[in-house]
Amino acid sequence: MKKIQQKAAIAALTVLIGGGALLPVQSAKAASFDQPLEQAIQQLVSQKVLQGYEDGTMRAEKKITNAELIKMIVLALDLETASDSKPANPKWYTPYVDAAVAAGLLESAQGFQPNQPASSADAAQYIAKALQRDAKSVQYWMSGMKIDGKQLNRGDAAKLLVLSEQAIRSSNAEIVSIKALNKITFEVTFTAPLTIADETTEQANANFAFSDGIKLVNQPRLKTGAIATYIIPVQTMKPGTTYSLNYKGKQDFTVTASDERIQLQNARQVTSDTFEVESFRTDGVIDYGYLISAYAGGRGADAVVLDDNNKLNGQQMQIISSLATRQAVLTSETGEQTTVNYVGFTQSTDGKQEPKFRLPAGKTLQPGVKYTVTSDWFAVKNSTFTAQSIAPLEIGAVDKVKDTTLNVTLTADPGDELFAYRSIALKGSDGTTLTAQYKVQTRKGAVGVFELQNNSKLEAGVQYEVAPVGSWATANNVKLNSN
Repeated sequence: MKKIQQKAAIAALTVLIGGGALLPVQSAKAASFDQPLEQAIQQLVSQKVLQGYEDGTMRAEKKITNAELIKMIVLALDLETASDSKPANPKWYTPYVDAAVAAGLLESAQGFQPNQPASSADAAQYIAKALQRDAKSVQYWMSGMKIDGKQLNRGDAAKLLVLSEQAIRSSNAEIVSIKALNKITFEVTFTAPLTIADETTEQANANFAFSDGIKLVNQPRLKTGAIATYIIPVQTMKPGTTYSLNYKGKQDFTVTASDERIQLQNARQVTSDTFEVESFRTDGVIDYGYLISAYAGGRGADAVVLDDNNKLNGQQMQIISSLATRQAVLTSETGEQTTVNYVGFTQSTDGKQEPKFRLPAGKTLQPGVKYTVTSDWFAVKNSTFTAQSIAPLEIGAVDKVKDTTLNVTLTADPGDELFAYRSIALKGSDGTTLTAQYKVQTRKGAVGVFELQNNSKLEAGVQYEVAPVGSWATANNVKLNSN
């Protein structure tokens, strides 16, 4: 395989245009949509991504074909082409299409229409896959360049690709700036997006060496629409602390802790052992699940792009980052305090921001008793609720998907992620007992996917009697036949 050298990644690259000033490569602090067309074209010419015509013109307004677009993306975004591939009767675009297929931009060369005009919609998908990120970000860049929603010409493609080159992932990415957004969140801007490996929680904790023992609680998440700005969820910051940071043993920074707590609106009971705290986007609070590149594709219209100052349509937004490992304190009217744990994957579901907290196993909320919710990282405007007697969920049916996976159907749609971390027991007619646990974020209406634990499998011909583990649900004569 031959690696095409990425000229734009060289910091010293400049382009001289018609006696004008030298143009340095921009740092990746923010998407810049105002680069002159001539400069973008000349930069790609210098990288041998674009070529002029025989009459010396560039024909920036000329529409490009799918084949031309794929070639430009492969060359500009540093994809690999096979130097030893010699198919029978190859077309000029064959190695670039093959490279696009190998990189996952195209499913296959079959059905590819090389001579059809290239659309901006296809370009967004191709570039996103080449950069290993979301299409919404590329669409945002295109919208800023006023090229979204139409066919691409050579000039459009040149400007878009010069910007996209800044978003190529790099193991040599360095920190440009760091700031604390609130007590559980840092925002860090790099010179380039991190590699997928450097984005993992384990590697990120190795790379980010903070003083005072503060650690990341989840992986860095690239913001939708940004070039290389990340939301970094961390353990709760200590008030008044100035943290030192050493990044990868190469860069040293200091950053002042934030005293800002997440401002929530209401606390509300949802089950006999679970309550939720609620926030609203209209009040200037948003969960990071709606503004990070990793989730943009699955959030539909709920996904947004914040500006460089974290404003949405002019409104300042407070960002709730990952709640993994977070806790709160529940105090009864008698003064009894209970530490409660966040229920994973419930902080932003069904387009709502209602993270849930669950009492320790075996404990329940007592009907008629008033409870108050407090925390060192959030504040709740209406923090008190009176517990009620809430009927458990009811399991209506359990069906086999495969030997290790089940569909558990409730008699009614719970309307939220109430399956989270729940289990069922299956007592077999052969005397065995199996346990299956809910697979987070698989609920569709009243149906959730449960997976058998401890490498267990359903045995053919065995009938299983289903019962919930704990009091979260009831199951009236629910049986599963493993055929």
